[in-house]
Amino acid sequence: MPSFERNEIVSATQLVRQFSTILGNLLNNKLSKIGIIRNNEMEAVILPVAEYERLCILAEKAERRSVKNYFGTVDYETTREMEMAVADCRKVDINEW
Repeated sequence: MPSFERNEIVSATQLVRQFSTILGNLLNNKLSKIGIIRNNEMEAVILPVAEYERLCILAEKAERRSVKNYFGTVDYETTREMEMAVADCRKVDINEW
């Protein structure tokens, strides 16, 4: 989980009451992200649109590269099957072995 500076964390109540100010700080690059807590738990993060788009592009590139980088040229269906198999393996509890 990424770390947050103290001024980047706001309660849900504070966000509602000071939405314009908080959003303004984000849009004016005074803050890079805003973590929202509710009942002392981190619930959500607000990012500038440009950062969100950058992360989406990175995720898309990583998805396209994932299995093909390890196994060479593989058709799409086989790639998806392999990715699902790897995901299923990751669900196994190591303590069950």
